[in-house]
This record gives sequence, C-alpha cells and structure tokens, in this order.
Amino acid sequence: MNASGTGAVSTEFAYGAGHVDPIAALNPGLVYELGKSDHIAFLCGMNYNATTLKLIAGEAVTCTGKTLPRNLNYPSMSAKLSKSNSSFTVTFNRTVTNIGTSNSTYKSKVVLNHGSKLNVKVSPSVLSMKSVNEKQSFTVTVSGSDLNPNLPSSANLIWSDGTHNVRSPIVVYTDGY
Repeated sequence: MNASGTGAVSTEFAYGAGHVDPIAALNPGLVYELGKSDHIAFLCGMNYNATTLKLIAGEAVTCTGKTLPRNLNYPSMSAKLSKSNSSFTVTFNRTVTNIGTSNSTYKSKVVLNHGSKLNVKVSPSVLSMKSVNEKQSFTVTVSGSDLNPNLPSSANLIWSDGTHNVRSPIVVYTDGY
C-alpha cells in the first residue's frame, strides 16, 4: 500500500487488519482473551484515578503494582519511544488460547514492513497446543536504533499452524510522530 500522493509506503496506522472473513472468524485457531481484570490493570497502568476507575468498573478498584499498558493482552503491540536516535529494546508479553484443534503446532513468523529497522524475536518461537482451551504465553522482544522520527517502524507477527494465520501488528514510534 502506498500513501496517496507521497509514494511512501503506508504503515500500520494507515490501514486496519484487513477485510473481515466471517467464515474464518468462526474458526480463528488462536485468540487473545481479555477479562475485566485485564482492562482494570491496563487503566491502572495508564494512571487512572480511583474515582474514574469506579465509574468504569462499577465498583471500587485498588490498583496493585504498575502494569505496563503495552502488556495488555491484545493482538496488536505498540510502543512509543522518547528518542529516535538511541538504541532501544521493548518487550511485550502475551498469552493466546487455542480454540482450534488439539495437538496443534503454531510456528511464529515475523514480517518486517518496508524500510523497517526493527529486530524482532519471539520466545518461544513455536507453540505446541495439546488441547482445546489451552493457554500459552510468549514474549516478543523488539530492538533497534536510529528510527525515523517522522515514520513509525512496523512489523507483523504471524502464528501459523498451516491452516490458521493469526496476525499481530507491531509498531514502534517516537515522540516526533
């Protein structure tokens, strides 16, 4: 995809996850599940105050610890950096649930978008799901340096078992963007 008029390649912010395929949506293979406690931890990490949290949650909430907002168990991963000319390492923690078939093996593949200077590592790089509803966690570590302050760097993590392809966009950008 090209940004109209500029000829520059579009980034993840320029388009969504693609067209919805209702048939494939019935059998996605893996899902990123979120519950009320995940959302509350995210809002706590965003420094919401007790009054606002009570309005949102419908009950009094006490924030415990400091959950990084980037670790919300959501398919997309993004991080804002304060400087574009320094090296960085950012880690994302995620958990997926197998709602496909038992004895499924998902292999990770990282696809860097045009011009991206990111180095992306997934650990573990293979998820072997023995049963339906099994949960497994993984870590995505993104590193790099000298990012373009006017353009986010992006990549895609794709988990595939040969039938299902579960795509997660990864975006790193700086204050300049």
